[in-house]
Amino acid sequence: MVLKLRKKQLFKYIGKEYLLAFLVSFVFFFFIFFINQILLLARRILLSNVDFFSMIHLVVLAIPQFLLYTFPFASLSGASMVIGALNSSNEILALRSSGFSIKNIFYPIIILSIVISILCFLVADILMPYSAAQYQQLYIQLLTKSPGVELKSNSSNVYNDFLITNGDVKDNNIDDIVLLSTTNNDVSLLAKSDKGKLNYIDINQLIYSLDLDQPTLLISDLKDPNNWQLSTSDKGIYYIDFSSSLNKISASLPSNLSSVDLLTKINKNKPILSQNQDNAFLDKSSLILNLSKNYATNKISSNININNFVDDYNYIQQINLRPIDFYLQYYRAEFYKKFALSAACFFFIFITIPLSYMKFKHGRLVGFGLSMLIAVLYWYMILIAQLRTFSYAFNPLFLMWAPNIIVLLIAIVLIRVWRN
Repeated sequence: MVLKLRKKQLFKYIGKEYLLAFLVSFVFFFFIFFINQILLLARRILLSNVDFFSMIHLVVLAIPQFLLYTFPFASLSGASMVIGALNSSNEILALRSSGFSIKNIFYPIIILSIVISILCFLVADILMPYSAAQYQQLYIQLLTKSPGVELKSNSSNVYNDFLITNGDVKDNNIDDIVLLSTTNNDVSLLAKSDKGKLNYIDINQLIYSLDLDQPTLLISDLKDPNNWQLSTSDKGIYYIDFSSSLNKISASLPSNLSSVDLLTKINKNKPILSQNQDNAFLDKSSLILNLSKNYATNKISSNININNFVDDYNYIQQINLRPIDFYLQYYRAEFYKKFALSAACFFFIFITIPLSYMKFKHGRLVGFGLSMLIAVLYWYMILIAQLRTFSYAFNPLFLMWAPNIIVLLIAIVLIRVWRN
């Protein structure tokens, strides 16, 4: 009974210390990894004369997009700091001498890390898609009130088939405009105007009109440099499609979809991949059959060109029977990443267990330093896993979970080494 009461007290004590360290680490990692993006967003919106409350609203809606990495790194750092502090003050040694095992010490940390993993997944699967949709709607509303939000002052931007260089942008008014556009008929249009005004035509499709004051126009034929026309006008109107910019903040991006939506996308793209594989197999089989027939025919007539035969053979060998479906891989990677990063809050706890066997001073500081190192390494591993997803045709499940597996294997090795 006494031992059970002591275990309960130990659970409360270590659990409280871990939660406190987690909250401190959470704030730290949040600002380290994401404050730069938030400041860039705020700066862009402020320069476009958007009202303060709309700017704050946008910043708040952007925050959930950053939390997917903050939770696991804060869990790692919190556990490292707590174990490091307990070890440096010899509390772990005292607890083990009193009959408590390492399991008793880590039990509250493991339980709380599982809760944090679930919370992280809920943020990734519910809050992120919701905030992304709200962010997109608010941004479209801002474009309705002030189309100049999409244009930065004194900058050059490319949208679909045109390039625009401009000076100061204030509300809808734009100074020093130079516009270059190329049509499907290989006709180039160069327009220059000292002043212009941007007005929206269709906000749902992000179609705008750019009214130019006293523009100078140069129209030329790209196929015939000698065919060109130069003209001036009191007024000019150019229609602009900003829909490509909306894709950058679209709530339908794979990273902003819920796990249910991602599964729907995956199941929709699987038949496409299967069809592409069948087509590749048929193409390769047909080419091999034709090559065999040509070889047999030319062999009989003693008219074999070995170089052509080798070239055809090499071409056939290059046909991939397992083509890569970019979107299917993208959806799969994002689906598994939600679970992998959420589970990392739990897996990171095991890498801190070897700290309980080490002897060092300033344990909280050392634990924090080690957690920073592990966090950076994990960041690079997950980044490499995402990039390699599009290089292989197999399911990216292993690639996205590989960082967690590596962390667990390293922890097991270190525990076995330092425990002995």
